[in-house]
Order: sequence, then structure tokens, then C-alpha cells
Amino acid sequence: MGCTARYATAQEFANFWCREPMCDEDKVKIEQFLDIAAADIHVALAATGMCDCTLASWATVFLKKINIIDAEVLQHCLSRCGRTSEMGTAMRQMWLEWVTSQLEAIRMGKLELCAGHTSSDFPSMGWAEQGHSDFQKAQIIWNDILRDA
Repeated sequence: MGCTARYATAQEFANFWCREPMCDEDKVKIEQFLDIAAADIHVALAATGMCDCTLASWATVFLKKINIIDAEVLQHCLSRCGRTSEMGTAMRQMWLEWVTSQLEAIRMGKLELCAGHTSSDFPSMGWAEQGHSDFQKAQIIWNDILRDA
């Protein structure tokens, strides 16, 4: 995957926020903000070593959603095509908090985006075997050897 590019296109941004039609000047601005917003995602992924993994099937769409919402929160430009963001301050703050919480969950390992991996919240159980005699201790060591073979 790599942490080098944006996760959404300008057209996907426009579709998400119902900003059709989109002129060329707006497309360039949107792509710039998608690039800037993608950097936030890259930092979160790099913090947990997920830049070079294969993403889970759902993770690509999830990162696209974060990228699109973060780009909208960041940009305050007026459209040259007559369509402007209708997001008010309260809505912008709400989306900023959502993006921040998702990026924090990625950084903290609560959201694992790599295929085949589990997050830090995944339940796990284990216990240490205890040996009370030399024979039990030897059996524990033998079981460990067999598990690692």
C-alpha cells in the first residue's frame, strides 16, 4: 500500500458531498486538500507500522472516507463553479472530532487495517502452565518445544 498518495479522487469527493458539477479549478483545489488530508492518515499508519501491509477488504473504503471528510474539514475555499461547502462551524467541528478519533484509534492499534491482523481490543486469553514436580516441568518444556516446532 505505502503511505505516499491520497486515498480518494476529486470525483469521489464531489460525489460524497454532492458537489456536481465540478469545474477544473475546483478539481485542482480538491486534489490538493485530499493530498494534505492524506498526510494525516499516513502519520497514523506509519505510527503503527501499517504503511506497507496489505489492507483488509474494508480498509480501503474506510481510509477513503476519512480522506474525503478530513479534506472537507480542512478546506475553506469558495468554489469557482458556484458550489460552495454548506458545512457550518458546528458540523465542521463534529467531523473534525470524528476524523481525530478515527486517526487516534489507528495510531493506538484499536483499528487494525492490515488483512489478517487483529486490533489491540481483540479478546485474547492465555495462561502460564505451572509445574509442581520435576516431571510436570519437563512436560511443560516438551509441550513448548512441540508447539514451536
